[in-house]
Amino acid sequence: MSLLSNSLTNNISSKLKIDTFFLKNEKNYLLNLSKIILRLSELNKNSDLLQFCQNGDSSESKKKKFGLNQDSIISYIITITFLKANTMIHVSDALGNVKWFSSSGSINIIGKRKKKQRRSIILKLILLLFKKASFIADKPVALHLNNISFSYQTFIINKLKKNNFIKIVKSFNQTPYNGCRPKKIRRKKYSKNFK
Repeated sequence: MSLLSNSLTNNISSKLKIDTFFLKNEKNYLLNLSKIILRLSELNKNSDLLQFCQNGDSSESKKKKFGLNQDSIISYIITITFLKANTMIHVSDALGNVKWFSSSGSINIIGKRKKKQRRSIILKLILLLFKKASFIADKPVALHLNNISFSYQTFIINKLKKNNFIKIVKSFNQTPYNGCRPKKIRRKKYSKNFK
């Protein structure tokens, strides 16, 4: 059927002198789309693989069965956030469920010290992370950094990579930039007319 349709389009295009470039592109697009749909239906049928990805089962037989090793899957996400007056760190699994959370208040740092002592706060939080969240040790981890400058980023990565296998580092800047300040509008001067 496809060979017949190809020959028909070639004959018609050659007789009418029509360019079939767009038709070929559309055909390739539809073929790729059908391949993707078939692959997704195969993954959907294979419920064992879905359960493996959701539960994070670490049995070696299942890893060999699906051709997956620990280096290819991210187990946990460590998110470190600098706010204007606080520093927070939390660990979540690959599905987004929070497993552990701490902030500068939990290590008894309050008031103006939260802003001034960022480096010591982040160091204490990382040490607390190593103690309390020992389940992430030697597992592939994604590190998300929110509103953190480059000097702090290198400091955090160097401290964390001693105990954790960091696979991905993502940096997000969430501080808004509202553009330049608009020029001040001059007020009209009113002069009183005296009679």
